[in-house]
Amino acid sequence: MSLFGSIIDFLKETAPFYIAINIILASFLLILGLVLMSKKNREQKAKKIAGMVCLSFSMLAFLGAMSNAFFSSFIF
Repeated sequence: MSLFGSIIDFLKETAPFYIAINIILASFLLILGLVLMSKKNREQKAKKIAGMVCLSFSMLAFLGAMSNAFFSSFIF
């Protein structure tokens, strides 16, 4: 049981760091995706697809930050 407790303590200590990293990554990807999806770049199909991919990964990073915050505050 002490190994499980030490793993939980480690996750409690590192959760704020990973929440901040996920939010910074999501913000960067959101800005990059919006720039690639802008009206000027919309004519090129490759930039439009790259913008959609960046926006999708941005949503996943925000979801990761929210789930990490939820589990670190309510479950642990």
